[in-house]
Amino acid sequence: MNDQTTGPLLDAAAPIGFASDSMAELLDLSKQQRNLLLLRPLFQLELNKRGVGKDVASENALFEGIDTHYLVLSALDFMMEGTSINMGCTQSEVLGQLAAVAQAMREDLTTAQTMRIAEVVLDTLDNKANAYREFAFDYFDARERTNRTVRFRLVTYQPDMEDVYRYKPTSEGYLVYLGMLDLSPEDSQELMEKMLDLLVKRGRFEVALEIAKRARKLSLEYRQLIRDRLMQAYRAPGSVNWSRDMADRLKAARSHVVARQAEDQRMEDAVREALLTSEEPKTRQNLAQLLKTLQSAGLIRSNLVNDVTVAPERFLLAQRSVFRARRPSGLPDLEDRLFPQLLNLTTDVLAGNADNCLSAFYPPSWPKVYDLNTLFPLLLERRPDEVVPEEDDGEIVPFTPPTDQFPQEVISAVEQWLKRQFASGTTLCIDELLQAADTQGLDSQSRRCMVLMLFRSFAQSETIFPNMRSDAAGRFRMDIAQGSNLSFSPISNEPKQEGGTQ
Repeated sequence: MNDQTTGPLLDAAAPIGFASDSMAELLDLSKQQRNLLLLRPLFQLELNKRGVGKDVASENALFEGIDTHYLVLSALDFMMEGTSINMGCTQSEVLGQLAAVAQAMREDLTTAQTMRIAEVVLDTLDNKANAYREFAFDYFDARERTNRTVRFRLVTYQPDMEDVYRYKPTSEGYLVYLGMLDLSPEDSQELMEKMLDLLVKRGRFEVALEIAKRARKLSLEYRQLIRDRLMQAYRAPGSVNWSRDMADRLKAARSHVVARQAEDQRMEDAVREALLTSEEPKTRQNLAQLLKTLQSAGLIRSNLVNDVTVAPERFLLAQRSVFRARRPSGLPDLEDRLFPQLLNLTTDVLAGNADNCLSAFYPPSWPKVYDLNTLFPLLLERRPDEVVPEEDDGEIVPFTPPTDQFPQEVISAVEQWLKRQFASGTTLCIDELLQAADTQGLDSQSRRCMVLMLFRSFAQSETIFPNMRSDAAGRFRMDIAQGSNLSFSPISNEPKQEGGTQ
């Protein structure tokens, strides 16, 4: 009896154990999910772009033919470039850049329409629809088997050292632009530069150029990490700890710069060597652009070295305000309490009290009134005597024009010799003319004059041989000079074009 009742109970429990085992095998995809959610604002803008401006009849097709994904990425790229010069880009600069890109997409748009598109894209990056708060999206965490919320910003709008508000990307904004590379900036840059070296060796210069541009953006991000900490220490000294927040970052930055200097020089030498051996125009153009990008990345690292050098001094300067004696006050803190409460208000309330809010932020300005304390110092101030200029300005030396490099006799002799050579009616190059002049006994001065005269004749407006046409024909190297080899051919011997007079 007991055996019969026990058997079915064990069989019924087996599927429960099997389901529990399958639940334990869930993959942890939290990092991929968080990175994917970074793109949700871009997708939402593209999905809802046709609904923008429907209340205005002239703007029903405002976003027709406009790629919002490209506009968002171009805005992030523009802000990253702005961090290499300043602490970011102002609002007017970003709007102007986005309006120019929108105009390039659709030439029939008016200036007002392009500015409207730019405002919509920038508002999306700044999450204006949610009162400029952080983006917040839910995702399933497989390890905890519960839903979690990821919060992030794509851009920040903060004042720089001169209290000028500028836009700059956050770390999540860099991830969106750089293709979801969830690595530290220094590791990502080293990985990309190893890829760059391999692509240059394989001759894939177009792909190498794209990788170099992305590596340069990572250099900007690495520099911004340090500058943000310094800015935070400047605005809120007590919130930044040197040992915890600054020392390790500066040490890593120094190691990064030292390791990259030798690698950068080796990469530039490799590109220059490939540039000398390559003859295809398209390849040479890509190599030249690649070399320019590498040099620009080196300049950014030089600025990074300067930031690392002055960081301790700036940090100490910011920490001095902690020890400054402050007057006791019952007023609330402006940044910690007033600003958050003010930004949480609705737009209607802010618009109605804008004048009062703005006037409250400015300090009182007392009119200046003259009294005896300010009048006596002005009356007792001794002004310096005016200095009488000297009458003698010195000796005037007449201008003596510099002497000509070649005597007129040598110039005339070389010109007549070249005209006799061109009278043969054959095509002659610079190296052939120099070889013939050396064979006929012309001295080195005459041959140097000949080279300059031939190079000057390459421009039709300055040529002294109007019946000869000059074209580039490779390069030459001789004891007198080296450079582009020019071929001179008679114009009268050119074949007539089809359809011309017979």
